[in-house]
Amino acid sequence: MIFKMFKKEPKVHVSMDTKQFVSKDDLEPYIQPMVFLFDFEEDVVGKLKDLRINCYEGSFGATVKVNNKKHEEKLLKLNHDYPANLHEFDVVMLDLTNNQSENYDPSKHQLSNTSGNTAHALLSTYPEQIFDPRPLSIDIVSRDLIELSKKKSVIIAFCGSENISEYQFVEITRHGPSITSRKELSNFLFYQDFPGHISRNGRKVKLPTNESKLSPLFLKHLDNINFKTVFYHPTEWRDKKNQPIEDFVPLLLNERDEIVSYAHIVDKSTVFVFPDITDKPNFVSELFKTYLPEVVPEIFPFHGEFKWLNDGDYPLPGENKLLLERAELEDKFNKNIAEIEEKLASLKVKYKFLSDLITETGDTLVSAVETYLNWLGFESVVNLDDTNPDILEEDIQVDCKDRFLVVEIKGIGGTSTDKDCSQISKIKYRRAEQRGKFDVFGLYIVNHQRYMPPKSRATTPFTENQIKDAGHDKRGLLTTYDLYKAYFLIEEGIMQKADVRESLFKAGLIVLEPENIESIGVPHELFMDGQVAIVNLNGTTLSVGDTLIVKKQGVYSKATIESLQVNDNGVDTFNGGEVGIKLDRKLKKNSELFVRNKV
Repeated sequence: MIFKMFKKEPKVHVSMDTKQFVSKDDLEPYIQPMVFLFDFEEDVVGKLKDLRINCYEGSFGATVKVNNKKHEEKLLKLNHDYPANLHEFDVVMLDLTNNQSENYDPSKHQLSNTSGNTAHALLSTYPEQIFDPRPLSIDIVSRDLIELSKKKSVIIAFCGSENISEYQFVEITRHGPSITSRKELSNFLFYQDFPGHISRNGRKVKLPTNESKLSPLFLKHLDNINFKTVFYHPTEWRDKKNQPIEDFVPLLLNERDEIVSYAHIVDKSTVFVFPDITDKPNFVSELFKTYLPEVVPEIFPFHGEFKWLNDGDYPLPGENKLLLERAELEDKFNKNIAEIEEKLASLKVKYKFLSDLITETGDTLVSAVETYLNWLGFESVVNLDDTNPDILEEDIQVDCKDRFLVVEIKGIGGTSTDKDCSQISKIKYRRAEQRGKFDVFGLYIVNHQRYMPPKSRATTPFTENQIKDAGHDKRGLLTTYDLYKAYFLIEEGIMQKADVRESLFKAGLIVLEPENIESIGVPHELFMDGQVAIVNLNGTTLSVGDTLIVKKQGVYSKATIESLQVNDNGVDTFNGGEVGIKLDRKLKKNSELFVRNKV
């Protein structure tokens, strides 16, 4: 009776009003199998769409944030969505790991379109804060799944934690509402033979000794499984003793040999219960593309790829060995990728200050510059935003004992105003007066046009007058992108930390580029795809093994001389005239070459 009261009047049958997904390239989906999905994410549906699966989408409903206060109660209706002809489908899929919620909206729970003298609702009272309609919706849907099990069909459920909710059923008459009954329901009881189970969380899983046809699929996802429930193998009285039923097949075990996934034959239907899987879209795609057509070929009539040739019963000589090797390689590959992803995540944390230099503003940008200056080798770097947040003057002070640097830092969407650039001058003079010395230097650092990729920004974000004024006032102008680029020049050995430290005390526009280098020009010819450069030397001596500095569009890199050739003859050194230089790397056209000046 309760079931009939609260079963939402669904559509007579699935139609274009129900969410149906047509496959890519506008190809019509196959007529069979018909698949219904409860609460799956769009990525999963998209994968089935690509396979031309005839699928529809519905929901058991979202949890409702009722936020009841003392002495407060609310009447609610179910918010599930599914068709009346669910029993006609071939495959029904349930994602019980996907939690959706919505705020309580009285307009969605009004007694509209009510006929007769009575109406029914669900009562939510304090202290309940979250109303979960799903166990009741699943209880209602389970009646259709019983009908479904009487024919060849598949039920697939991704199970997380068991959710048990208590419902208060209310009958509303002209005299008002009254509670008629109470019932406690579980989201796991979507079919009547659901096995015994307990809550247990974990990630370590393994294949059982007796592997199933799904074992190769699970092998690809062993490291991406999260289980929250383990199941008991149902038993029956057979041969005068309790024995495990044969229609129940464990698919995955945890390290305690408890069942975390299984297949269960119920009448003519096959029920698969899986744990939560990180890459659910690809898991489901492979399940439909390769494995379900093998398990239930009757409901996959259009799967004409002779998949039975790949089920292991008809192997070619050496095929099983190669398949095992492939699975092991795929598993190793996935583990290697996971390790690299972990390293990348760690690297992004370690070097976040470099990303912050070219993206951030405010305190985050100041902290990034502070980290950079410490890395650069300054012994005393003080972030005044941390130590003296109430002093609205310079952001950073660098005390080198024999001289003192005050730094103003800004992150802006455009370019700097004259006031932005000159503000540091006033601070510089105040600090000089406090110290009683003229050893104070001012530096303005800007992360300009910060919403744009640095390579697309203005190369010099300062006007000629701003640069000229900075020179007169003996203060420096610098961009955070220059600091960013200098980091890599230092790491590659093209520049030294000491050179960059010294540059920060310069006046005017500060450009952080290699110093003490001499240009030998742009090669007038390139051979061997850019690995051999032809240049004319005018007194500069080159030797095999020397390191050249290469400049291309403002970006510096290194190249090593592997050999020199003059008039088709190899030489160890050369300093006058045309020479062919073979390098350890390829050059691009219009690359300028430099040598370090001999000290």
